Amino acid sequence: PIGMLCAGVNINDITHRVMENGEFHRKKIQKTLSDAINIEVPYNFERIAFYVTGGSHTLIKEWMSIMEATEQLTLDTVWLARLKQDFRSARVTDDEMCGALRRAHAELSYVADPHTAVAMAAAEKLGYDFTTEVPSPKEMVPMVILATASPCKFQEAVTVALGEDGWKRWEEDSFPCRAKSTLEMEENEMHHYPKKEDSSLSEVQSEWRKMMVDIVNNNF
Repeated sequence: PIGMLCAGVNINDITHRVMENGEFHRKKIQKTLSDAINIEVPYNFERIAFYVTGGSHTLIKEWMSIMEATEQLTLDTVWLARLKQDFRSARVTDDEMCGALRRAHAELSYVADPHTAVAMAAAEKLGYDFTTEVPSPKEMVPMVILATASPCKFQEAVTVALGEDGWKRWEEDSFPCRAKSTLEMEENEMHHYPKKEDSSLSEVQSEWRKMMVDIVNNNF
């Protein structure tokens, strides 16, 4: 069994706002160093709402219709309280993300990608400690942070957090071998996937998938 499911988000914080005060309101995206989670409206909120409401198709349809029409859905106090029984969240700025990334590097010799670092910073805000400096095992609250990607994809963010020298050291010592070999490969020509007029959509998708799998198998 687990205690709470915790969401760490950047300043594009619709998930945090709905978990904190019930406001599922669309806002304009702002640029961040954790750009893969720059989300205006999370498509999977419907799944959480389905779980929270005990699978009420009617209520979910009503909520999503309101959201589609007005770009704003506000949960009432009853549903917000139900949501908070299982979910917590924290909003993380770029500075806080970089700070968590630096602490993980300094104390754990671990370089995170910026999105995992958002989760680390969120964990700290929610009262957890991901470092090794815990007073005693009895005081430690077990937690799991889901790492989302390799930092090799996010040179800009890692460089902002660790500096040019920090990135270069990590690149020299820890850059994934397969990623490095991929970067050193010659770029393939663009592949064109023509649609046959007499083929159904499923047949075309199946053929495209086979062609893509062949490209991967032949090149990696």
